[in-house]
Amino acid sequence: MADSLMFRKLIPTAAALTFAFSLTILSGISRADAVPIEHRLEITLVPSEQKLIGRDLMRIEAGGLRELSFHLSNRARVKRILLNGVDRAVKFSNSEIILPVEVRDHGHPVEVEIFYEAIFNDPVPVDPANVDNPGFGVTATITKQGVFLLSGAGWYPELKGSRATFRLAVKAPLSILAVTAGRSLGHKAIGETTVSEWLIEHPVEGLTLSAAAYEIHEQTAGDVIISLYLFPESRPLAAAYMKAAADYVRFYSDLFGPYPFPKFAVVENFFPTGYGFPSYTLLGSSVLRLPFLIQTSLGHEIAHSWWGNGVYVDYDLGNWSEGLTTYVSDYLYKERESEAEAREYRLQAIRNYTMLAPPGTDFPLSEFTGRVDPLSKAIGYDKGAMVFHMLRRTVGEQAFWTALRELYRSRLFLQTSWKDIQSVFETQSRMSLERFFEQWVFRKTAPQIYLENVRAVPGNGNWKIVAGLCQGPEQFNLNIDGLLECETSRTMHKIALSDDCTRLNLDCSSSPRRLALDPDFDLLRRLDPAEIPPAVNLLKSSPSALLVLPTGSEDQVKTLAGTLALGLGLEEYQIVSEKDLEPELFSSRDIILIGMPMNEGLLPGMVAGMRLEKGGFTLDGRTYQNPSDAFFGVFRHPAREDRVVAVFHPLSMRDAGIVARKVTHYGRYSYVTFQGGENREKGFWPVESSPVIHEFATKKGAP
Repeated sequence: MADSLMFRKLIPTAAALTFAFSLTILSGISRADAVPIEHRLEITLVPSEQKLIGRDLMRIEAGGLRELSFHLSNRARVKRILLNGVDRAVKFSNSEIILPVEVRDHGHPVEVEIFYEAIFNDPVPVDPANVDNPGFGVTATITKQGVFLLSGAGWYPELKGSRATFRLAVKAPLSILAVTAGRSLGHKAIGETTVSEWLIEHPVEGLTLSAAAYEIHEQTAGDVIISLYLFPESRPLAAAYMKAAADYVRFYSDLFGPYPFPKFAVVENFFPTGYGFPSYTLLGSSVLRLPFLIQTSLGHEIAHSWWGNGVYVDYDLGNWSEGLTTYVSDYLYKERESEAEAREYRLQAIRNYTMLAPPGTDFPLSEFTGRVDPLSKAIGYDKGAMVFHMLRRTVGEQAFWTALRELYRSRLFLQTSWKDIQSVFETQSRMSLERFFEQWVFRKTAPQIYLENVRAVPGNGNWKIVAGLCQGPEQFNLNIDGLLECETSRTMHKIALSDDCTRLNLDCSSSPRRLALDPDFDLLRRLDPAEIPPAVNLLKSSPSALLVLPTGSEDQVKTLAGTLALGLGLEEYQIVSEKDLEPELFSSRDIILIGMPMNEGLLPGMVAGMRLEKGGFTLDGRTYQNPSDAFFGVFRHPAREDRVVAVFHPLSMRDAGIVARKVTHYGRYSYVTFQGGENREKGFWPVESSPVIHEFATKKGAP
């Protein structure tokens, strides 16, 4: 089918617009014990009153159930319930409708009809300071700007433990189009209203609904329809999103198998979400305009069409889809650029895990269900991606990609667990992977490795390298790369480690230069503090940060400190004045200095080329003195290696609040500068040393 590009806007006298596609919700279910149910759901949206009026006629295969339990929001008022056409008393409390089933109905389908209305008015963030939760706590809201009703929010009666299909009609004010899972039966303009109709033929566990005054853009990519539901002001973005989405669909179809839905849609939201749903993604207007979104995040969401929305997740045994999707999107794009970019990505994933999931806070991948904070993101996304990288290296290239294609073929639209993944990979690789999955998926934490007692022993024309390779405090079964660099050669060794320590005996035919473990960061491990340049992420995982205000500062500086703490997602923190700062408190906490302190002795040690002053700052020899300039940097704590001291130094308050909200986006970096609220520079302080690297004294010639 030739690609075609079309732009359409709803016209009151036009016939229904039809878009052929079907999709399933991320947590779609397929268990044999799930109760089959068909919904004929009619919804009227009244944005001026933030109201939803609903009528749901359900046909339920009740089997031998004695009662039916429906979840409906506690913000709803149930007006009427009918069972097989007969009125029943309304029993609705604590978001639950209980409906007894008569004995004569056992074994036969029953029809339940529920009439209800509800007010949904969750406050919507306009300029959120923290973005670690992609939904900002909004589950259901109806406004004049748009409508967002999340699966599980109780905007329609949900039968517990069911697998549901839907015929949905959404009536809204003229030009308001509704988007949800399923096959579109058209958007009709009738008088002063619009009716959007959808048919959801694949059983799903829950349904999300979005609605707004959209323009619809469409293009075909083979047999797949690429659709954009955008606000008029976003029209200039359409061409770039169209091309990118089509390219991603083709790429993943070649890699894993045919795209599982007839369509993929990019839907614009009226507040800054970053959601992915089956065959569509819901992105806020500001998110759509982020420069990196098309290059990475869009592909990530499309990859979910195979992993999470195509092959379902069995959440009882952990969410594997974020780690796999991250690996075959964000990471794979870097690998396709260059090995150097891929290596840098792996290093940053390991740093993120080390900084954001410190001992005592982390948990097994098998307990990860979704991202709600930096800790869960570090485990589900960063650790998860590294586990698939290590699995790839364990089974080999051909077996890895063949196993993923087989996993997709055999588990499409089925709930799938880590155990199912293990089984497929064992079959394709003909290897036992029990130990691999046990230690990387079902155990928490990660290994810490180091070299000890490294010696170069001269011999007869060569050198014998003797060293201890150790791990602790916990033991893992590891296969570690060891790079030995000699004056005239470089050799990569594969080293097995299962005990506390193993002894290395390596040979150099010329003068030894350097011994490095895991030089390409192919192993998930906890890095030593010396291996991690201080970074913003260390603050985001702080157990108790102290924000210090300069003596004599005004109230707006305290407000700025609170904005920064909120942006960083700090759960435990204090704001104190410099004059009230006790030495014991300073030495035991992570410190964030807000502005230049009166006592410059509080400032951390600066790296070469770095200087802070009241009217400016110098970085890499360049001086910044514009009132709109701002600096944020994280440094090692002078008293404790497991703590940091950060300095937030805006040269004026004009854009300081904007910067305070943006700092969290630069978690991987040691420092970041802004001008006029926009990022100008970012970077890392140099790494001082590493327990996995040994530099030999330079000696040329024969021993």
